[in-house]
Amino acid sequence: MAENRKSGCGCFGGGVFGSIGAVLAAILSWQVNHSILWALVHAFFSWFYVIYHWLKYGRLLP
Repeated sequence: MAENRKSGCGCFGGGVFGSIGAVLAAILSWQVNHSILWALVHAFFSWFYVIYHWLKYGRLLP
C-alpha cells in the first residue's frame, strides 16, 4: 500500500500553528481594513502577514 506522507514545513495551515496564524492574520487584517476579502487573503498568507503587520504597526495584538 502507498504511504501517506506530507512534505513541506507545515507553515501554511499545517497543524495548530498554521491555524492560529491564519486566525490572527484575519483578526489583524479586519482591525486595519474592515474588509472580509482582505481578511481572507491575509489569513491565507497567515504568518507572513502577521510578521508584516508587526513590522509596520509595531504591535501584534489589536
